[in-house]
Amino acid sequence: MSTPQQPPFGPPVPPKQGMSTGKKVALFGCATPLLVLFLMVGCVAVLAPGGEETAENTDTEAADAEADGEEDNEQAHELGETFEHGSFEFTVHSVEEGVAGLEDEFGLTQEARGEYIVVELTAENTSSSAEYLEGSNQVLMDTDGNMYERDISASSDDSFMDQLNPGQAAEATLAYDVTPGTEIDHMLVNGKTMVDDGVRVDLG
Repeated sequence: MSTPQQPPFGPPVPPKQGMSTGKKVALFGCATPLLVLFLMVGCVAVLAPGGEETAENTDTEAADAEADGEEDNEQAHELGETFEHGSFEFTVHSVEEGVAGLEDEFGLTQEARGEYIVVELTAENTSSSAEYLEGSNQVLMDTDGNMYERDISASSDDSFMDQLNPGQAAEATLAYDVTPGTEIDHMLVNGKTMVDDGVRVDLG
C-alpha cells in the first residue's frame, strides 16, 4: 500500500472573511442616491440666497410702482390749473351744473334725462409722436364714489377722438347726464389708456 502524499504547500488556508461582491454592489447602489441627494441640497443652499434677494427686489419694485401710481391719483388739481398726464397737458377751464339741454352741431337741442354737468377743457400733445385721446376716459366722480361718463350726443369732443400730432391741442365740451341733486366731487382727467389712472381735478 502506498503512503498518501501531503499537499506541497501545507494545509489549505480558509478564505478571509469580508464582504462579498454582491454586498459591495448593493452598498454602492444605496450610496449613489444619497450622494446625489447631498449634492442637490448643496446646490439649493448655494442658490437660495440669490433667489430670495431676487424675490425681495421684485416685491420692492412692484411696491414702488404701486406707490407712484397712488401718488399720481392722490395729487389733486384745481380749475384753471395746467398739468401733465400721460402724453398730454391738460387744463380744465370751467364746470357748469344744472343744464337742461345743449345744442348739438346740427342745431338740435339734446335734452338731458336728468340734468347736464358741462365741463370745458383743453388737451395738448406734449409727446414726440402722434397720440389718441379718448373723451370717454374723462369721467366725473360724485361724493358717493359713483362714476359718470360723458353723453356722446351732447358733447363736442370730436377732436379728442382724432389723432393729435406733437404740439397739437384740442378743445372739448363734455356733458354728463346726472340725476338732479347729484353732488359731484371731482373729475378724473386721463391722458393714458385706463380710466383708473386719471388725475384728480377738484371741481368745487
